[in-house]
Amino acid sequence: MDKSNKLLEMTIFITIVDEGSFSAAADKLHLSKQAVSRYLNALEERLQVRLLQRTTRTISLTYEGQNFYLQAKNIIDSIDEAEAIIHAKKIDPVGRLRVNVPVSFGVLNLAPLWQKFINKYPNIELDITLSDRVVNILEEGYDLAIRIGMLESSSLIARKLTSTRIIAAASPQYLMQHGTPSHPNELKQHNIILYSHWAKDERWEFWQGKTMHQVQVKAKIYCNNGDTCRIIMLDHGGISLQPDFIIGDDLKQGRLAQVLPQYQVADYNIYAVYPSRKLLPLRTECLIDFLLEQLN
Repeated sequence: MDKSNKLLEMTIFITIVDEGSFSAAADKLHLSKQAVSRYLNALEERLQVRLLQRTTRTISLTYEGQNFYLQAKNIIDSIDEAEAIIHAKKIDPVGRLRVNVPVSFGVLNLAPLWQKFINKYPNIELDITLSDRVVNILEEGYDLAIRIGMLESSSLIARKLTSTRIIAAASPQYLMQHGTPSHPNELKQHNIILYSHWAKDERWEFWQGKTMHQVQVKAKIYCNNGDTCRIIMLDHGGISLQPDFIIGDDLKQGRLAQVLPQYQVADYNIYAVYPSRKLLPLRTECLIDFLLEQLN
């Protein structure tokens, strides 16, 4: 028999005893009197014992019925308590939250936010991993990952948190030595530093109004970490496409200079990626809402 039916039979039996009649139990459970009687008969038949003595006016527990009542009552109460605990967790999120974030964005933009999040939700335990590798969220057991740029097609759910400008830049000294390109095609003659996760087969795309200019570049250096690319740029190593959260201050302070400012590179979106909308833990919902608030 289905366990849910067993629990329903127990609940009906307990309600009959507590309310003192089939009619009162039927009213409380929003069932017909016939349904209540049918479920009780099915319970007694399954147990092969009479639980209630009933006449046209009264009901009374048999010896077996008394024992079963006490046991069944404990079971139903335990279920109610378990649901109450879950409900409490939904009101006050608790538990471990495993998060994977890109290294540079994680250090520069997210690290200052984590303690604020814990202050707001003290019963959540954060487990943060920094990696520029695209992790397998399901296989590696992450609740949520932060990803930047184009997302591969998958069954995962992605929610946009914010966006970042992508800027072509180099050091002023490099540009003095090698010349400043005035058109994307001139990048072919320059030293290029490629962030390997965004390489796109070494094709860079620049926009001027509605016109797109695509250029095939050849990198001198490939690196999977944006901070390392930045250091090489500051050491006059070449031109690179980098997000403003990495090189924005360098541009403001003149340590780096924007290349091809009359052309635009498409912004990259920053996403929270997680396995499913269905039964999403409240702690994950709270983190997504928190990041949306903090990053905008």
